[in-house]
Amino acid sequence: MGISRYWHWSAGILVAVLGACSSPQGVQPNMVAPGPRDDAGGDPTQACGETAKTTMGPQGEILVWNTANTLFVRLSGVSPYQLTESHAYAGTATPGGWWSYPAKAVHDPYVDTFTYAFPLADLGANPGDNLHVAGHAFLLSPSYRFAEGQGQVEYTVQACENTPPPPGKDIVVFNNINPFDNTAMANAKNQLMARNLVNYTTTGPRGAGTKVLFDRGRNSVCGGTGECSDAGLATFRSVIQGEGFTIEELNSTQGSLTALPLEVKVIFLWNPRETFTNAEINVLKQFADEGGRVIFVGEWQGYYDAISLENDFLGKMGAVMTNTGQAVDCGYNTLPQASLRPHQITQGMTNITIACSSVLVPGPNDYPLYYDSSNSKVLSAVATIDTTPLPLNYVGPQQVSLTPQSLAPLLNPHSSTGY
Repeated sequence: MGISRYWHWSAGILVAVLGACSSPQGVQPNMVAPGPRDDAGGDPTQACGETAKTTMGPQGEILVWNTANTLFVRLSGVSPYQLTESHAYAGTATPGGWWSYPAKAVHDPYVDTFTYAFPLADLGANPGDNLHVAGHAFLLSPSYRFAEGQGQVEYTVQACENTPPPPGKDIVVFNNINPFDNTAMANAKNQLMARNLVNYTTTGPRGAGTKVLFDRGRNSVCGGTGECSDAGLATFRSVIQGEGFTIEELNSTQGSLTALPLEVKVIFLWNPRETFTNAEINVLKQFADEGGRVIFVGEWQGYYDAISLENDFLGKMGAVMTNTGQAVDCGYNTLPQASLRPHQITQGMTNITIACSSVLVPGPNDYPLYYDSSNSKVLSAVATIDTTPLPLNYVGPQQVSLTPQSLAPLLNPHSSTGY
């Protein structure tokens, strides 16, 4: 709970005095209070490599980490102190006075921590580069003791073990339709993911596409049960359409996929059960080469009986990941931020709602999007598509047959949620 602003006027005077006292003699800092600003969030458990930590005097701390694309600077008050106003800097040059820091925020109510995000591209920083990071804050305790904290640290940008593939020209795998259904779409973070799936920047003509294709043909399981019908996906459809895209139905059958209109940017394949021919695979490879995104929506083993088809499809598209079956986190579950991995698709997300998923084993160049509630099993991942056309007589490796899924504890094979 934030500290009361009952003495706000007096506090403002004291903050100004503190600011003046901390400024070099003869320098007049800009004491105009910054406006409100959203916390950038971020999760240091998803950091690439090591984090860095330093103090802002006895009442404050700075924590620094980076993901593949972003540097995070988290300022914190040491209990019982809270932040009333904060300022942050990151760059290759030595920072100037705190009043010149480009990132700043006033906190009303006061907060325990606040995180700033700096795109690494804006800083011109790559793994191995050194950055100067600085933070400054005015702090207040519940007994109205004021403090000012300031600190600096030199931070080396950490390399990620597995760099996410660039958006577009990729295949995204969800082994669960439920993140897109009306129940899960009540979660604003699921809606954000939907927007991220279609709003991406890529090279190639598909980047300017204005259409999204839904393919619920090929004897689709959820198409047959109605769980991925227009009504079942009403909120999801509305979110996509709200981004300016038109949704069109494909309803392909085996061998019918011969071309995709240039206006198409994204295609969803919903629980297909009829194998894609090599000629159709090549159509999708060409689509990806032009910047398109392919989204394969599978399901848990027991509901979706075409996991071998899914693995054959993934292999032919150039993804090494495989669906190993199983049924994880059945019934609706909201996975925490710790289960998410940084990617353009998960940008801005702090959780995701799912319901019963099979498990993926990513290959060396595949990238997880989120794990299960135990943060140990990959449920969704993305891979760059190998756009080299397949010979029309190509025969993929024999897919390993999966052991039939036990329905204990009484999972319902006719429901995507398992119940």
